[in-house]
Amino acid sequence: MRAGEVIAKVVLRGAVKVATIRNSGYEPAVPLAEPASIEPCDVGMLEFPMNTRIVRSSSKSGNRPDPTEASVVVSGGRAFKSTEEYERNVGALADKIGAAVGASRALVDEGLVPNDLQIGQTGKIVAPELYLALGLSGAIQHLAGISNSKVIAAINRDPEAPIFSVADYGMVGDVHEIVPQLIEKLS
Repeated sequence: MRAGEVIAKVVLRGAVKVATIRNSGYEPAVPLAEPASIEPCDVGMLEFPMNTRIVRSSSKSGNRPDPTEASVVVSGGRAFKSTEEYERNVGALADKIGAAVGASRALVDEGLVPNDLQIGQTGKIVAPELYLALGLSGAIQHLAGISNSKVIAAINRDPEAPIFSVADYGMVGDVHEIVPQLIEKLS
């Protein structure tokens, strides 16, 4: 789909209909004056059609928030050349401020971070209050995944990096020097 640029009217036919809604793409609903009624229902495996097959089931691991639900996301890009370097900078800063972590596709493709941390058009779409982009150039696919962020702050050594065209705050410099200083100041 072109990162939300296409709107279509769709008519669903058949007995089975599935829809997904990006949970971070919309403002929370205004509460009703009267609470809606809640009716319990049992959705056990026996109620699924016999031809249903569970392909994968997963749950969140670790103590960090999910990037799609977090109010702050700290994300790293190509500037980080190893998993240890990423954790020492992106992970440590995120842990210091209680944020979620994310990464560019480049880090996922290199095998430095797990796939579920990828932010962007082919990864997770996020809309935090604050998105910290550390060593991210700002490829168009990544920008599509962060466009709903309220505030974007970026650190990159290249003053011409595309991330600065969307950042509310930017700092030109080496993340390997700036981030450790930031972590130290927050201690």
